[in-house]
Amino acid sequence: MELHLAPMKNISCWAFRALFPEITDSYTEMINLKELIKERQRVWDHIDTFQIKNHRQWIQVLTNNVNDMLRLPECLKSFYSKNPERANIYGVCINACCPDPRIISAGEGAALVKRTKRLRNLIEVFLGDSESHRFHISCKMLLGLNSKEMYYNKCLDFLSSIESIDDPRLAPTIIHFKHAKQPSISEPHWEFLQTSLKAGMPIIINGNIRTNQDIQNIKQKLSLDTQKKWNELILGLMIGREALRNPDCFQFFITRSQNEKISKKKLLKNNIKTHSPEMRFLKNIKKYIHFE
Repeated sequence: MELHLAPMKNISCWAFRALFPEITDSYTEMINLKELIKERQRVWDHIDTFQIKNHRQWIQVLTNNVNDMLRLPECLKSFYSKNPERANIYGVCINACCPDPRIISAGEGAALVKRTKRLRNLIEVFLGDSESHRFHISCKMLLGLNSKEMYYNKCLDFLSSIESIDDPRLAPTIIHFKHAKQPSISEPHWEFLQTSLKAGMPIIINGNIRTNQDIQNIKQKLSLDTQKKWNELILGLMIGREALRNPDCFQFFITRSQNEKISKKKLLKNNIKTHSPEMRFLKNIKKYIHFE
């Protein structure tokens, strides 16, 4: 199963992402695509995709602008030519989950959950011709803007809409099983997992997952027929805040042969020396991360 480290504002710098050799995928913090397209150097500096062994690194973008997504592949190619040491971007993840009211009012973030056609268009224009570039595309989405909208099953609508996109660069959708009005400490609505799987599309699941027991508890909420599709359709899980509380949390989900104990505290110090992040990252990492 793939292990994804969730993007977190003022946390997800290279030094933090490289702290977890157990994971398969990591993400930058949310970046405003409009600012990238304008080629604002300070924004491009946030794409700190230096090499991390065995990691697929993603940049997470905030947008609802089709033209900006159309231009993004060429901007990334230009970035590669100017910054070969940071040319390790596996793909782009569209943010369809930010609950900030200002972002939602602009039709971005979680507002995209119910804008199924627009979200699909953003993906299609980015992919373009199959020979145009090698960058992958995905999105991370919530169940809805609120508890009422959650029951409209817009996630299922979106997953069904992209089923016809035949392109290996289309990566599984990440679903955070909460709605935009829920606080971070509230319980996910795993009862909607069964509905989401009806589309038959592979997904990455996210929401208060800490241990293998949590995975078993989620499975038990599914019908027996749906449980049989678990390995086929659920390709991975995403963990965020738990990695701050327990930096060793990903080791719950890997085989014993991979479970090599390392000093995360020492590794973080080395990472900071190797590629020192901005002070805002350092302050938050030191404030929130807890080592045993």
